[in-house]
Amino acid sequence: MNEAPQIISTVEEACTVISDWFGWKNGFVGSQITLPFAVPQAIQTVNRRLGRLWLEDRHARNVNIFDNQDTLISPHRYEAGPDGVVRMIRENQDVWACGFKPETGAQLWVTGDWPVDQSGTRAWRPTQDVVDTAIIFVMLANAIWASADCQMDEEEKPAEVGRLLWTFAPWAGFSGFWTNNDQTVMRMQWLRGGVTARR
Repeated sequence: MNEAPQIISTVEEACTVISDWFGWKNGFVGSQITLPFAVPQAIQTVNRRLGRLWLEDRHARNVNIFDNQDTLISPHRYEAGPDGVVRMIRENQDVWACGFKPETGAQLWVTGDWPVDQSGTRAWRPTQDVVDTAIIFVMLANAIWASADCQMDEEEKPAEVGRLLWTFAPWAGFSGFWTNNDQTVMRMQWLRGGVTARR
């Protein structure tokens, strides 16, 4: 039997899943992004859907999907580096980072261990991917870590989370994000375990 297609295929859909997960209604529109360079559409989408979360007191909300495990940097703080790359994501231990160059549009630029076969490479390098992939990955991972009932384990994926939420495999053994039929459980699955959140 074939698995159902993944639920998320765009940043817009990721924002919807995350909003539904935390019970957020509309009203999180961020302030206008005013920079001397263009930002990719995916970043504008996150700002339009959830951007106010960058500006609010995150401790008051007690949920932080932009700076929990890894940091999705606010576009209001973007700066182009000497090499022209704008850093948009920082891994929590600075093992890797993701960015973009305004002149290359939504092309994803990476540094460090993204993916692991580039271990030790600190120079920014272009990829064949787009920023959307990294944004979705970080938002989903942060949503799991920010959930009140979040547990890490070394077990196989539980049968209850049999629907593919979204998959991306920058690292060997990573099989994606999974959920159950009513989307009350979310799991980030590795070859030997994962992190499960329940709402």
